[in-house]
Amino acid sequence: MAERETAIRAVAQLADHVHWVREWPDKPTWRDRLHRWTYPEFYRFDPTATPPRPWVDRPAGAYERTGWRIRAAYSGPDLAFEVEYVVCDLCEIGWVESPHSYAGYARCGLATAALRSLRRAYPGVQWHTGGGHFRDSEPFWESVSVDVPGGYTQQERCHHVEPWRAQ
Repeated sequence: MAERETAIRAVAQLADHVHWVREWPDKPTWRDRLHRWTYPEFYRFDPTATPPRPWVDRPAGAYERTGWRIRAAYSGPDLAFEVEYVVCDLCEIGWVESPHSYAGYARCGLATAALRSLRRAYPGVQWHTGGGHFRDSEPFWESVSVDVPGGYTQQERCHHVEPWRAQ
């Protein structure tokens, strides 16, 4: 058990080392398709492969929020944590939504590390949420909002950011 906790803490410490992707590999890219067509005997595509770094930043998918990104942490091949976010460069405001630790990874510091990493990636940005906070999550938001511009308080998104719409 101590090994697992040490591994999770190591993932939290690497939160600033993010692998940025334009598209999530749930389907092959054009290069993958070309490789499959050119050398079919050597082609291997595994959408469940472990990402090259424990932290991945990817666009939200078609059934998620348009224009938003997801910062996710992996412990080996397991998805441990995700948070959705969007930043308006014009207004210098960012919004985070739905931070979620998966089973076995709650209260390991991944959410705090992810939010800190986003603040470092976008300096000078005020951080808010679009929705209210659940009563049982208020202690979390109070602890991570200390000295954070905006304080993760509820605020409507500006008109530069496309509003979330159910697909």
